[in-house]
Order: sequence, then structure tokens, then C-alpha cells
Amino acid sequence: MSTNFKTFIGLVSFVLICNSNIVGQTTLEIPDGIMPPGTGPSVANYGPVSLQKDLDNATNNNTFVAPLSSEVTTVSFKLANQQYSANYSNVSTGLVFGARSTTAVGPNHPSGPGVQTADPEDFFNILGSFISNPGGPTSNFFTAHPFVNSGQGMISQPAFTGPDAGKTVNGAISVFTVAQLQYDQGIQNNPSPLPSIHNDATRYYYGDLQIEFNRFIRNPVIHIAGLGGSYQYLPYQTPGLDPSVAANWRRTQFSTELQVVGATVTRLSGNGSFQVSGSNILNSSASPDGASVSTTVNASDPIDHIGAASGSVRVNALTKVITIRVYLRGCNASQFAWSAPGTASNNSPATLRNPLTGDTWWVSVSTIPEELIPLASTGVTLTGALNGNDVSLNWKTLTETNTKSFEIERSTDGINYVKVGEKTAAGNSVSEISYSSVDPNMNVPVYYYRLKMLDFDGRFSYSNVVIVRKSMIKGIKTFPNPATDHVNIEFSNAKGSYNVALVNQLGQQVYSKKVDINNTVQYVRIERGTIPAGMYHVSIHDNNTGEVQSEKVLIK
Repeated sequence: MSTNFKTFIGLVSFVLICNSNIVGQTTLEIPDGIMPPGTGPSVANYGPVSLQKDLDNATNNNTFVAPLSSEVTTVSFKLANQQYSANYSNVSTGLVFGARSTTAVGPNHPSGPGVQTADPEDFFNILGSFISNPGGPTSNFFTAHPFVNSGQGMISQPAFTGPDAGKTVNGAISVFTVAQLQYDQGIQNNPSPLPSIHNDATRYYYGDLQIEFNRFIRNPVIHIAGLGGSYQYLPYQTPGLDPSVAANWRRTQFSTELQVVGATVTRLSGNGSFQVSGSNILNSSASPDGASVSTTVNASDPIDHIGAASGSVRVNALTKVITIRVYLRGCNASQFAWSAPGTASNNSPATLRNPLTGDTWWVSVSTIPEELIPLASTGVTLTGALNGNDVSLNWKTLTETNTKSFEIERSTDGINYVKVGEKTAAGNSVSEISYSSVDPNMNVPVYYYRLKMLDFDGRFSYSNVVIVRKSMIKGIKTFPNPATDHVNIEFSNAKGSYNVALVNQLGQQVYSKKVDINNTVQYVRIERGTIPAGMYHVSIHDNNTGEVQSEKVLIK
């Protein structure tokens, strides 16, 4: 959204107006004040921003509270895969955050004649920032909940009156698509390439906007406002032009259009220019302009500037990162270039220029707690047990995000760890996955184990620590081995309480008994009975110290 009569525009995330079918349901949204202040232009990542819980979608108060720990959700915004480089004084790429078209032009520009500089825009703002200007989007264009009827969306804040009436408490990030680049391809490298084709059927890929959550979400909602703009200006290089004559003004028109990668989108609500088809979010106007609703036509501005697309869509996917391809297209007003210097010739020097033009638009997100994929509260839980003389380690993940691998670390003192193994992770998953590993030949009384969980971006974290002890019980032996009809266990100078078990190769106990050893030498006899032939472990657990001794025995 960029027009000559809008110099400051903010935007947009949207509060659900509940109907009788969804009363009591809450949404997670971005309220005003969550993002830090700042103005652009900038291509730095923005966020992460915490989504807050809107408790009263059925009222006009918009009460935001912190979500439950299980609902904590953050979102970051990133520009990637830039297709165009630029040499304007403060804009070096085709997409930036926090910028808008130039308001001061030509010799009156603060940076001097011939210097084209994008004017600063807030990175983050609220719809109330420009609701008092003509043409701003209204609340019924937006829907915060992914499964409600069209137009049940953002509620205005009734506490504001006068020019701030309709102000909301939701916010969004601003993006600027530099339209000037398409014309300047011919200016900067004359005679070729020529300026890009300028019509409503041709569009150019600029790069990607990536919206990244800290967790997987089903059917997230994205809100877009202001796709489409125009710039009307009086060329300052031509002296004597009467500004009251409409024919003396130049006017460019263009629109940003979007494509969600890897998912279809469903239109929830929007104005008449907001068109959704498959994975595309489009502007249906052949001659787009900067206003989302009709503006008042008068003598000083004889044009109705409606033509900017605004609305909400549901992304039909289970996703953590929404990648949106950003395009710019022209209009069917063939008498205008994308953005022209003061004369009609493409060969004009660029030393004196008219405004740097582009399309400023806004993006926000929302979801509901029911669509959040649960996150493990402590990541993974590691368990370990002695199996004969080997240590069996097991762990599981409920979800994985960008996980590269698990390094198995071992310590003998609980302080100094060394890597003893590694397992490749699934990477990204929303279902439970189990892992296991074996550390062979334990030859010390105790080992400490932990997992170092590595992400593809180099970050890492640690699991819980598990302790595995090897029994050092003295004076206990098992015989005969191999055995036929029974197994004897001799306790010598080992008074105490023990659990004795016979465990098969499947880990199943086929015999178990608690015994109290009160004599200097005492025997426990395990009768074979119906126990089948095979290899077994005789497990002796000291109930006083917790130590375990395990010996293999063959029963023929």
C-alpha cells in the first residue's frame, strides 16, 4: 500500500469476533507493544515475538494475557533469497523491512538532489496508526481463528474516539517491495536491459518472506494488508506545471502478490481486491491502488484510490516455517512506467529523480491452542540400565525441530564428559521417535551419561543425566554353569536383604524371590522346574545399597 496521500501506515493482526459456535475459544495473537520499536530500511531478522492469549474474543476489550506454558509460541520474520540488488542510498535489496515510498522529492529531499532514499516506516505498528487516514482496512477484513465464518475477526477498541476510532491492540511487521527497480533496469544499464514489461499479467519474483515459529502448528493463520499501491507526483524537472490540472501529474501503479510454498491457502475474509487461489494470495484489481476501502473523491484528489488487497488466510499445513514467495506486478495503465524520472525518455540521466516508489504492506499471524503440536517439557528423557556387562541407553523425542544428531557423552565423576557415541536424529518430526544405543564392557563402578543434542544451525542443549552403577558385591557366586535341573547362589560374608531373579534373553523374569541372608555362608537354590533351556541372567539386587550383580548362566 503506497499512495501520495499516505505517509504513515501501520497495521494489523486480528482479534476474533466469536459467534455462537465458538464462544469461549481463545486465539494466540501478536498484540501491540510486543515487538521492540524501530524504523528501517532493514533486512535483519525480526523477532522472535511472543504470541499472547486473547481471552475475550466475544467482547470489545481485547484482554491479552500470557499463554500457559504448554501454549508458549514465538514467531520470527526473515527475508531470504533476494533476487535484486539496488544502489539507492539506504536500500540495497528489492525487499526490506520498515520502509515506504519517498515523500520529499527532487531538490527538496533532505539528502540532496538526485539522491533516492526510501522514507522510514516503523518495523512494527498497529492498524490504528492509519485508520484515521482515508482507505485503511476495517476489522471485518480479518479473522484470527482458522475455523470461523468470514469476517469474524479484528475488533476495534471502543475506548478510542475521534481520529483514533477503530484503533486495535494487534500488530504486524511491515515489508517494502521496491517498485522503482523494475524501471531502473533500463536507466542504469542503457540500452539494455530495457525496463521490465509493465502490465497486469506480468509479475517479477523478488525473494522470500519466511515466518518461523518455535514449534509445529496446524493450520496457522496469516494476515496481509495493503497489497497494492500507486504514486501520484508532479514532475519537478518540468517548470510551470499547474498542480490543479490532473493531466500534469504522473501516476504509477503496482501490486505485491504472494505465493505460499508447499501448501494451499484458504481465504477466511478480506476486501474485494483480496483474491486467493491455490497457494497464491493475489490482488484482483487490474489497476491496483493504495486504499483498502473507497476514499472520498474531491477536487484536490480526483481519484478513488481503492485497490489494495487486505485479508486473512489459513495455511492448510502442519508447519514450523511458512515460506512466502514475493512478487511484484504492474497494471493495465500502459501510459505509466513502474516509476519514471521527470521526462518520458528512458535515456534521461538519473541525477535528478522523482520519488523512490514501492509497495508497503503488512503481515501478522495467529493461531489457536488446539492447533499447537505439544513440545516436550524437558526435550528428551534419557534412561540407562546395565545389561550383563553392557550399558543400554534409551531415549525418545515427542517432537524434533532442526535436530541434527545426539552425541552420547560419558563421565566417571559426573563432571568431566567425553563423547562415546552418536546417533543421527530425524531432523524434523511431530510424532514420537525412540532411540537406543549400547555402551559395551563397563569396567568401573559407576558411569554418568548425558545426551548433547545438536541442531543444524550449530546450537545445542543437554538432556538429563542418568547414572548406571555396576555391582561390586563381593562373596556371591553362581554354580553350576552350565546348569541342568537347578542353579545355586552362594552368599559368603554378604549378610543383608536381596532380590534374586532369573531373566531370559527377552528381558522377561522367569523367576523372582526376595531372600534375607543372615548367616556367614548361605545358599539360595533356584529350581529349574518348567524353565526352558537357554541363556539367562541371574540378577542379584542388594536392597540396602541398590547395587546389582548380574551373571550369565546356561541352562541345558
